[in-house]
Amino acid sequence: MKAKNPGALSGRTWTSILLFGLIGQIAWVVENMYFSRFMQNEITRAPYATTLMVAFSALFATLSTLLGGAICDRTGKRKVFITWGYVIWGFTIMAFALIPMQPAPDKVKAMVILVVVMDCVMSVIGSISNDASFNTWITDMTNTANRSKVDTILAVLPLLAIAVVFVGFDGLTNAAATTDDWKKFFMLLGIIPTIGGLIGVFLMKDKPGLQKKTDGNFLADFVYSLNPKVIKENKLLYVCLSGNMVAAIAYQIYVNYLFNIIEGTLQIKDYIVPVAIIGLAAAVGSVLVSTAMDKVGKKHFFYPTIIAGIIGCVVIWSAKFFVGKNLKAELAILIVGGILVIGVTQVMAGLFTASYRDCIPKGREGLFQGCRMVLYVLVPMIIGPLIAQFIIIQYNKGVTDSADIVYPMELFLGAAAVMVFCFIPASVVRKKQDAVHEKLLEEMKEEQTKASAK
Repeated sequence: MKAKNPGALSGRTWTSILLFGLIGQIAWVVENMYFSRFMQNEITRAPYATTLMVAFSALFATLSTLLGGAICDRTGKRKVFITWGYVIWGFTIMAFALIPMQPAPDKVKAMVILVVVMDCVMSVIGSISNDASFNTWITDMTNTANRSKVDTILAVLPLLAIAVVFVGFDGLTNAAATTDDWKKFFMLLGIIPTIGGLIGVFLMKDKPGLQKKTDGNFLADFVYSLNPKVIKENKLLYVCLSGNMVAAIAYQIYVNYLFNIIEGTLQIKDYIVPVAIIGLAAAVGSVLVSTAMDKVGKKHFFYPTIIAGIIGCVVIWSAKFFVGKNLKAELAILIVGGILVIGVTQVMAGLFTASYRDCIPKGREGLFQGCRMVLYVLVPMIIGPLIAQFIIIQYNKGVTDSADIVYPMELFLGAAAVMVFCFIPASVVRKKQDAVHEKLLEEMKEEQTKASAK
């Protein structure tokens, strides 16, 4: 019997990947970008509020993923936590419609705390269902022959999610948005994960033959991926995650202020077309690059990708010199730099995440989702916003009214400086990439041969 293509995935699997990947990213776009915009436009522009929201959200998301990953392996189940988790996730987004907006000065701090708490609740549910359960399911269903493509497509889905939210709902959140507009926004965007979860009940299937993890205890599972002994035994896995961490720190420096940078700092009011061009071009380019990765090897793409990301940040920064002088030049610079920066963000995630999945020991797929969250989410979402806050404060020295704070283009220079450090983990990973890839392919061939002989 002829062995099937080791990289082939069924239509049902691809549908589940795309459906839950996209809907999950739509929910995370609301959390990562629009909650920040909500805080800045409707509560306070002071950077401390955005920093607190992002940092606490990351902390609770990480703890929840550690918990969710351990539960996935303990129960031997993924689907139930994904589907019903998405249903509840949607309701936590809808709850934001109940928050009082435009508070009086003496109520601002209380509203900041309320928004932060509600964001943490939303992050807990989203992390258990998406970051822990869905990512464990992805590791189950993919292998070294298709992970670059799958992970890059998953990394591209945030762009499609941004396009969906941006084109369909952004008008409810811009500077002219009313309280009722924001309420509609949260209600409509909350319905999407809830409906998606219900569809998944009938669509998604767990990988056949999943076994419950019965050895050890739950507490040990909870901190398994943070155990020094485990880290020592899986060094390359953590190097891959550290590369993703550095790239994510750079991204977090500017992403929480992105919409207000375009609309306020760059003074571009009609930004739907340029943002759509950036998203489409970056998505198409990323998918094409990911296909090439699986064909010729991931190691050839690390250095060029990092260099392109640094150049993109510098290009976007230079748009500041054309504000109010040459709108066409400003838009052209924004589009070119944006394609590079956003495209590189997706490719970097595909490169390092696919490499990390290759290094996960069999039977420990869920347990290694926690360390991914620590290095890919928690650390970047604390360090990145702190760097951003420092840059914003330095730029706005002398500003006493938070309403007058400007989010500077120098945030992109900060991101470029951080991106340079990606070369360190990239150099380690690319040296060992071929050996890991070949070993996994041999193991897959042996499994197929045994299956064919039965």
